[in-house]
Order: sequence, then structure tokens, then C-alpha cells
Amino acid sequence: MSFLSNLRKIFGGASKSRGGAGGGSSFGGDDANTHLIYAKCRRCGEPLLGRINMMNEPSQEDDDTWVVRKTLSGSGKNYCFQTVEVTLQFDRQKKNVLSAEATGGALISAEEYAALLAAQQAAAAAAASAAAEDTPQTKEA
Repeated sequence: MSFLSNLRKIFGGASKSRGGAGGGSSFGGDDANTHLIYAKCRRCGEPLLGRINMMNEPSQEDDDTWVVRKTLSGSGKNYCFQTVEVTLQFDRQKKNVLSAEATGGALISAEEYAALLAAQQAAAAAAASAAAEDTPQTKEA
């Protein structure tokens, strides 16, 4: 065992066999302590994905509900740096969303997110192939 593997074992970091990156949880949101947010930018229409760690991020309100405020920003590929602020209010058990609000964009479903992402990737691929066809080919003598 290497020195770093021993440190990882002592401090509880993710090992290579589990596939994590230090946190022990994947971004996929497959555990019970993760809530995924799907949003769409109002300015450029880019689909955005956010992850809420339900054990650490919610703040308790006076009425025993829990609130999370999350700011999402896009990749900047379309020269759009608009932020989307999402506010979610959860019940006492942090299981059900009581209210959801987005400023600077709109909340969307997981299916809409997947469709928008696929359309965006298809448009990028079409633009790349069109640019490749328009590039003049040089002939070597």
C-alpha cells in the first residue's frame, strides 16, 4: 500500500475502487442525501444542473421548514454569464419541495434538461461539421 492510500484509509476519503472523487458521492444524485435542480437560463436557454447536499445546505426557518438558495451559472460557451438563483423550500423532513422559485431563468424537469442538453450538443456537432466543410483544404505538391 502506498503512503497516499494509507492516508485515504485513515481519513475516510474515497478509494479508487469506489470511483468517487474525495466526497464519496457521485454527482448523479443517486443517494438519499442529494437533490438535483434542473434550470434553464432566461437569456441564452442553456440547461443548468445543480446539486443540493440535503445534509449540509438547507437552513432551518422559523416555521420548521428548510430553505436552500443555490446560484447556478452556465458554461459561458454562448458568451452568456447570466446567473440563475434558485430558492427551494422543503418540509420538516427535507423530503418534499413545498415551493420553488427561480430568478434569471426557469425551473425545468429532468426530461426537459436531457432534451435541451441533447439539442445543444447536436447543434454544436452540426456547427463543427459545417465549419470543417467550409475550411479550405490545402493540397500538398
